Amino acid sequence: MTRSTNDGGPTKKKLPFVRRMLTAQGRSLEITKAGYLFIVLTLAVGFAAINSGANLLHVLFGCQIGLIIASGMLSENMVRRAIVRRRIASPLHAGGRGALIVELRNASARGDMISVSVEDDDRVDSADKTEPVFSVAVPGGGVTTLHASVTMQRRGLHSLPKAVVATRFPFGLFVKRRDLPGRERVLVYPRIHPVEPAPLQEARAGVGEAKGARDRAGEFFGLSEYREGQELRRIHWPATARLGRAVVQEYESRGEAEQILELAPGRAGEASFETAIERVASQVVALLREGRVATGLRYADEIAIEPGIGPAHERRLLEFLALVGLERDPLDAGFEADAAGDGPEPAQGKGRAA
Repeated sequence: MTRSTNDGGPTKKKLPFVRRMLTAQGRSLEITKAGYLFIVLTLAVGFAAINSGANLLHVLFGCQIGLIIASGMLSENMVRRAIVRRRIASPLHAGGRGALIVELRNASARGDMISVSVEDDDRVDSADKTEPVFSVAVPGGGVTTLHASVTMQRRGLHSLPKAVVATRFPFGLFVKRRDLPGRERVLVYPRIHPVEPAPLQEARAGVGEAKGARDRAGEFFGLSEYREGQELRRIHWPATARLGRAVVQEYESRGEAEQILELAPGRAGEASFETAIERVASQVVALLREGRVATGLRYADEIAIEPGIGPAHERRLLEFLALVGLERDPLDAGFEADAAGDGPEPAQGKGRAA
């Protein structure tokens, strides 16, 4: 059973009575099947020792109790020394898997940290999931880097799923878990669907040319002979003097064409609005990655993002679409995220989420 919420977010599971009794102060203790069997055998030996008065049974009972106490102390030592840092290593889209890097540090310089895993908190039922990672041993004061994946179901600014550091060390009788402090915030882009870029490239005629072609502005492309009617300010005077004839500078255009996509105003959570956002986001990716079309965005009859090309411009558009329609614009709160490579680094676009 779970306790439902109105916002579709994570819910708390109703745990068994024994598990609730063994949970306190950021620690959770779960007895495994082997642990229950060992406890039953320990109690049986204890009753037999009392009834028979045999010294050997008393010694055996004491050893079993000692194993249970040692198991608790050793497992607590493992989870207490663990320091965990998680960060996104690739763009994260709703419903898709993103790369996650987990850094596991041994805070103690004395002794290895053995048989430790980082996993989602099983006391919380959530659609967002991260893949568990496991480390056999981390040397004293050392750090190990583990690779996993994360799946987030909704666009916007969210916390990663609540995680714990857990261990079954040393005997597998109990699973000791410790809550991790803090939850990393990540920006989740809209869901992307396959789109053919060709039908989208019905752009305004005369705006831009193919990548690698000449245009009137942009990156320097080369020199060509001056033709009557061309602007005099485009003449390259040093080359003209060297060659003895008039030559002009040519520039490389921004892309094949220019396309302004449109998004009608709406509110986050509305099915029609979320569908429209996914459609526009899919068009953005198709145009910029395959069609090399300078792409912009109009929202609420205003140009929110001016046309442009390139990976940075794609991130700017997707960031706007990830946050648009939310009640609170996370960009105004100075959102910062740690990202590696081509991860979803937040960039302030020209438009704001409504």
